[in-house]
Amino acid sequence: MDNVLAGKLINRISSYTEYNVNIMDENGIVVASKMKERVGSFHETAYEIVKSDEDMVMVDVDNLENGVKAGVNIAIYMKKKKIGVVGVTGTPEKVLPIAKIIKMSVEVMMEYDMYKSESLKKYNLREQLMHLIFYNENLKREDMSQYFEVLNLSTDILRVPVLLQIENTSQHMDKLKKILEENPSRSKQDLRDVTREGFLFFLIAVPGDNIGNVMQDYKFLVGEYLSPVLRYARERHIKYTVYVGPIQDDIIYYRQAYLNCLWMQKNLVGKEDKSFYFYDHMIHYLESMISPVQYNAIFIMLKKELGTKFVEAYVEVMQVLIENNYNLMNASAELHVHKNTLIYRLDKIREVLNMNPLNDNSDREFMECFFYYLLKK
Repeated sequence: MDNVLAGKLINRISSYTEYNVNIMDENGIVVASKMKERVGSFHETAYEIVKSDEDMVMVDVDNLENGVKAGVNIAIYMKKKKIGVVGVTGTPEKVLPIAKIIKMSVEVMMEYDMYKSESLKKYNLREQLMHLIFYNENLKREDMSQYFEVLNLSTDILRVPVLLQIENTSQHMDKLKKILEENPSRSKQDLRDVTREGFLFFLIAVPGDNIGNVMQDYKFLVGEYLSPVLRYARERHIKYTVYVGPIQDDIIYYRQAYLNCLWMQKNLVGKEDKSFYFYDHMIHYLESMISPVQYNAIFIMLKKELGTKFVEAYVEVMQVLIENNYNLMNASAELHVHKNTLIYRLDKIREVLNMNPLNDNSDREFMECFFYYLLKK
């Protein structure tokens, strides 16, 4: 029996009836009453009701010797178990309907309170789970599995990690949460939370077990999932960027997937209001794993010998080519130059390095690695 809840109920009831109402717990102790002086006292009849098979006792007349007044006492149930008694003082025939209504009100209120507590507990558990993913560097499988079991979440379905950076997130958070809750694409298997930096991070469950289909469709699915939020941002001219990490089917890799998204947020350059997909930036990521000493040993000679003017032109051309997937028409438009002008600049680079990133994959890999090295310097 929740004493605080019982007290609140008695306070409300007091405004609608002149009869005295008592609520007793499973030990027969009065936990709430219109007569405040009775709170904390022992109620023998209530104790007998809880401990016996009887659910109701009616007393026709006052028994002043035993301190028992005429009235009705009815058992309160929660999940088919007696947890207390409600008593209404007065002529039994008159107060019985009132007692039944109060009994029902107490049970409904306590069920609702329990529902809220369980919902909050589950919410807190989801929050704790996400904090493990965000901040626990020594994450263990058993730690994750416990949360997934309690929350009734599948551990082996495909989930896509997504980091959403929105300008002034805190100002819009209440509205964003509401939009996400009402999202028709939302699944009970999804996970999401807000990081300390104000980023929204999702682990979006994707349907299907055919990886070929998922690889074809996951960008579309992510776009559809985020569309209500992004629409809200665009309508208000709020800047945002989406970072989509590598798809996962094992919970132990969720933290690394989150870190992959963070890496994109910190390292990828490009236009705002744009989506970045980790699979499209594998070379950049892998080269970031090389130690500075090793990286320097590979490219320091080239940087010194080629000179500042060449390096600046190289960075400008490679950046726009990478961002536009080596589409010369789109890249030249972004640079606001004619396509032939861009080709001329690229030819100058190709002549010096004897490499062609448009036709040779190994040349492209080398030139991209050199580009990312120059960005760090």
